[in-house]
Amino acid sequence: MTDEQTAHPAPPPAAGTNDTDRTYALVCYILQILSVVTGLTAIVAVILAYVRMTEAPEWIKNHYTYQIRTFWYGLAGMVIGILTVWVLGLGLLIMLATAIWFIIRAVVGLIRLTEGRSHTDPRGFWI
Repeated sequence: MTDEQTAHPAPPPAAGTNDTDRTYALVCYILQILSVVTGLTAIVAVILAYVRMTEAPEWIKNHYTYQIRTFWYGLAGMVIGILTVWVLGLGLLIMLATAIWFIIRAVVGLIRLTEGRSHTDPRGFWI
């Protein structure tokens, strides 16, 4: 190896589909977190997860599965909260607990994604 080669290393390889899918998964987690305030971005996130899931590598499919389950469980929690809101404020507590649970799942997923790890049980209810 010459001095010229050591002074100017080869450029990094071009970004592949793994990086693209990782970016999409990252966007989905961010949209999920934002949905606690906006409400609608979770719908965009779940649609994106469903669309990208078929082309993604296995460890990112794991994240998409986790995001999809988070959406559906969160939606179920909010519907139950809305239906029980008239019962001594129980519905408000259910909706608050669901929002906190939703944020925790999204943040944990985001951390695992940035660390390059998958979920041990993406279909499970907890983290």
